[in-house]
Amino acid sequence: MDLYSGQKRYLLENRLKGIIKSLLPSLIELSHNISKHPEVALKEYRTRDVMCEYLDKYGFSIKKGAGGLETAFVASIGKAKHPAIAYIAEMDALPNIGHACGHNVNGAISIGAAIALSRLVEQNNAYISVIGTPAEEIGYGKPELIKHGVFKPYDVAMMSHASTKRMAYRHMLALKKIRIRFKGRSAHAATYPEEGRDALSGLILSINNINGIRAMFKPYMRANGIITRGGEAPNIIPDFAEAYYFIRAITMDELEELMQWIKQAVQGAAQATGTRAEIIEEGYTQYPFYVNKNLVSLYADVLDTLKLKQTEVSPYQGIGSSDIGQLSYLLPTLHTYTPIGTKAHIHTPAFRRLAVSSSADKGIAEGALVLALTGYRLIKNPGLLKQIKQAQKPI
Repeated sequence: MDLYSGQKRYLLENRLKGIIKSLLPSLIELSHNISKHPEVALKEYRTRDVMCEYLDKYGFSIKKGAGGLETAFVASIGKAKHPAIAYIAEMDALPNIGHACGHNVNGAISIGAAIALSRLVEQNNAYISVIGTPAEEIGYGKPELIKHGVFKPYDVAMMSHASTKRMAYRHMLALKKIRIRFKGRSAHAATYPEEGRDALSGLILSINNINGIRAMFKPYMRANGIITRGGEAPNIIPDFAEAYYFIRAITMDELEELMQWIKQAVQGAAQATGTRAEIIEEGYTQYPFYVNKNLVSLYADVLDTLKLKQTEVSPYQGIGSSDIGQLSYLLPTLHTYTPIGTKAHIHTPAFRRLAVSSSADKGIAEGALVLALTGYRLIKNPGLLKQIKQAQKPI
């Protein structure tokens, strides 16, 4: 039976639009409030509190400190164990440039969708949660919550990211964050240079080696770094030097292949300069995004029913990394894109301004509507949910 056919579809969509219209002024206020008070990764205390206070007013039970992270939370409503739907609310801002990734919009979309969906279905028929996930910008929050079993009860997770495009999905790159450290021996650079072993020279040679192998990089392989330590004074041969690199690839296998090339480049530089080198992996490795085709197809169909046309762009264009990659391998996950304007790119001051514009406010309404309708179809069609779960392929 087509849940979206004829008069029933018309009535459902208009009822949901009415719910979101009534919520929209306060959702916009919430989004702007969060943007005015940006908090960086793992410091999102105020953001957590204003989100939880908002959800509490609509009958959601609140648990702060989820998964041992002080700024994480789970807000839930419903009495059934299944279907269980998790809407993801990202919270952290970027250092110095605030909510230039639009997490204020993302969070408002998820909160609006969860509340709207909770008003469409009986509490005995579903379990609906908003999960506040901190520290997306450093790739920490979602993997930590996964490790502590926060997402274990859920059948599906979903969110929509503020964007200049409308897309059901986009691929993401696997990511390792590494410290490349060289240790040598200090000496006076003018009087006894032969006594030294220059750690900075070793590091610079390793960077040149990495640049030298770029011709071998496969599509979407990336190696970008900065020197974080280079010595103390020009007349002292440095005994320690360090670079910080992000290493990316389109698959986990290619990420490991690239890491082997990086290791060879670093060790070759150490051997040539008489220094010692080590590579230290930092934080969680971020996975590429697993695209559950059945779930994406459902979202695309919802867009079609609402006459919202997807942007014609390759899902490989402009791809980065996110800690939602791990979640996408744990359970069926949507990470969609809702347009809030056209003339800014994420992680810029221009995008921060765009994320509190009138077009972003309209984006909150659209994103919440589409995510709520997607959730409704999952709840009302157990067979569809079963197909989506069967299409999941863990790493």
